[in-house]
Amino acid sequence: MPFLAAFIALSLGGIVDSGYLLYTHYGKKSLVCPLDHDCSYVTESKWSRIFGARNEVLGFLFYAGVFVFALGEAAFPATVHPLYAFAVWGIGAGFLFSVFLVLVQIFAIKDYCFYCIISALLTLFLFLGVFVIPH
Repeated sequence: MPFLAAFIALSLGGIVDSGYLLYTHYGKKSLVCPLDHDCSYVTESKWSRIFGARNEVLGFLFYAGVFVFALGEAAFPATVHPLYAFAVWGIGAGFLFSVFLVLVQIFAIKDYCFYCIISALLTLFLFLGVFVIPH
């Protein structure tokens, strides 16, 4: 159960992180970056969309899906186990996509986004945690 609490906390962190990026983009607000980098240079680059969807939308949906899975697992432990494989594959895919986006920041964009790095770390912790939850 403590790992489910961690999944809930990590997914909520991801929802807040990607939600902030969504809010600033669609609300036409300035993105505040605590690092000495221009986060908007990354979030508005040609890499900001994959498959026609903005990365922060995909991130928000990813974290919301993990959140729903974790809540379902906590509320109905016996009935959600068949969905565990989907959670493993989904988190694995999210992790690989996150690694890809970090590599894009390093090698293609050559700039960094604080919120993107936070999301990558959250996804890394989810990926590591998915192997610890009993299934």
